[in-house]
This record gives sequence, structure tokens and C-alpha cells, in this order.
Amino acid sequence: MVLLITNKDDVTTDFIVNRLNKIGAKYYRLNTEDLMSSIGINFDIERNEYVLIDQEKNQNVDLSSVKSVYYRRPVLPKIKIGSLSEGENEFVIREIAYLLEGLYKILNDRFWISPVTSIREAENKIYQLLVARDIGLEIPVSLITTSQAKAETFLKQLKGNCVIKPIKNGKIDNHENPMVVFTSLITCGDIGLMDGVKNCPTYLQSKIEKVADIRVTVVGKKVFSTKIHSQEFEETMIDWRKGENTKIRHERIKLPPEIEVKCMELIDRLGLHFGAIDFVLDRDTRYVFLEINPNGQWGWIEKRLGYDISGEIVQLLLNGAQNK
Repeated sequence: MVLLITNKDDVTTDFIVNRLNKIGAKYYRLNTEDLMSSIGINFDIERNEYVLIDQEKNQNVDLSSVKSVYYRRPVLPKIKIGSLSEGENEFVIREIAYLLEGLYKILNDRFWISPVTSIREAENKIYQLLVARDIGLEIPVSLITTSQAKAETFLKQLKGNCVIKPIKNGKIDNHENPMVVFTSLITCGDIGLMDGVKNCPTYLQSKIEKVADIRVTVVGKKVFSTKIHSQEFEETMIDWRKGENTKIRHERIKLPPEIEVKCMELIDRLGLHFGAIDFVLDRDTRYVFLEINPNGQWGWIEKRLGYDISGEIVQLLLNGAQNK
């Protein structure tokens, strides 16, 4: 059995479900926000029995039958038990969070796309840069600092040809006005903003004069490469995700062999079986590494370009489990 760990709104997992249904493979989709409402658990340590109890489907899922796991986007349930205080409700949510951590450990010896610990380690953009540089990928000139003086010097040395970006992700969970912080251009005219550096670690990089953005989706030993024509629209020139422009052109490409080999090495070094790698293609046709999302989206690429990414993931889940 394949276990899919995600949430109800994860469209990417829908692609996998469709493929598993098509070939008649056995799977169970665990939408983790349903824990304690329609999904219960029984972990009997003494008997070594670990079961998910899906009350809605009237189904018990014995975790011993799980051969492989696709780890996507688990979210915690929003629990508000009226008889409990706010602190007590928070306690319950923390207990559920650690229950999930225990579930991951129970399944630790199965085949994962990808292991949770590897995903979490690989999400660190500072670590990504170190590994990418170590394997010979070109990276932008980069500075992470809390020093206003260092930030101003960096900006001046690069003559204002810089971008500023989040170290992790740009999501700001403001219930009234949720926002996303995108990679943005910063120039010498913005030097007055550097006084805020002391309040938050600030990630600065040299701005690459690019021809296009490149998204490389790696599944096991298979590479799917996409050229994103980000320079055709002003709002996508710095960060192609900004504005979610649906007209932006995507194109199938073949990577230079040496870049493809390094992408595979990056995935291997990070202990992953999947990765969504972002490069910039500059005017001298150099591929400059920006970052890797160890659990990134890929559904829109499959839909636009007809790449069989979902099929490759399903085969890796089935074949990887056989090789464990």
C-alpha cells in the first residue's frame, strides 16, 4: 500500500491519486487535518500494532501494510473544543503534531518521497547554497546579515544590482490580510531601508541579468526540465511567481549534460528522491543555481507541457518499495 500524507486542498496529490486509481494500485490518502474529527488512531506499542481508523470511510488502515510514503503537505487540524481553555486547545494541537512525528518514525524503514528529515534539512536555503557550491554549481554572490553596515557595503559594491529574498518562504499568515514576500529588486536608492536589517536576518544576492528562469523537476533518476519565459512580462522579470501570470510561456528543454549530472548529485547529497530546482539562465547561457524546493509543486508543469511527472512518481513509489 502507498500512503499519501497531505491535506484536502493539495491539488498536487490529486495527480498522484488519479494515476494510482488508473493502474488500480492500493493506496490511502491521509488528510492530516481530519485527525481527531473523522480519523482516529490506535498505536499499541506492546502488540506492535499501528492502525489509522477512518470513521468516514469505515476503514482501518494497518500501517504494517504500508510499503511506501508520498509526503506532501500535512497540516494540523483546527481544533477548538469549547470546554477547554485556549492553552488547553493548544496543548491538544501540539499532541497531534507529535503524534504525526511518531507516525513518521513508525514508517521510518519504508520508502519515502522523500524522508521527512531530509526534506526539512534541505529546505534551509543557506545549506542549499553551501551544497550547490560544493558540487560545482554556480551561485549568485550572496550575503545573509544582521549588520546594516555590511548590507550597505554589499549593496554599494554591487552598484545596487541586488535582490532581497526570504531565507525560508515568503508566507505571512495574517488572518485578515495574508501576504507573500517575493524576491524583489533592491537598488542604491533603497539604502535607507537597510536600517531594518538589525531587526531581521536579511538575505541579499547579486541580480543576474537573465534570459529566462529554468525549473528542473527531478524524480528519482528522471529529470524534467522547463524553460520559463519570465522576461516577457514586467511583473515576472525578478520573480516569475509574482502575480501568477497564466500567460507566461513554458517550454520543454534539455539541460546541458554537466548541469543535469549536478542536479542529480544535488538530490543525492540532500538525501532526497524528489526536488524542484530553480536556475537562472543568464545572457552568457550560464545556469546559475537559485534554490531547491525539496517538496515543490509540479502539477502545473505536467498540465502545461505533458510531462509524465505523476507517472514517474507513482512508479518510483512502487519500485522503490520493492527495492527496500
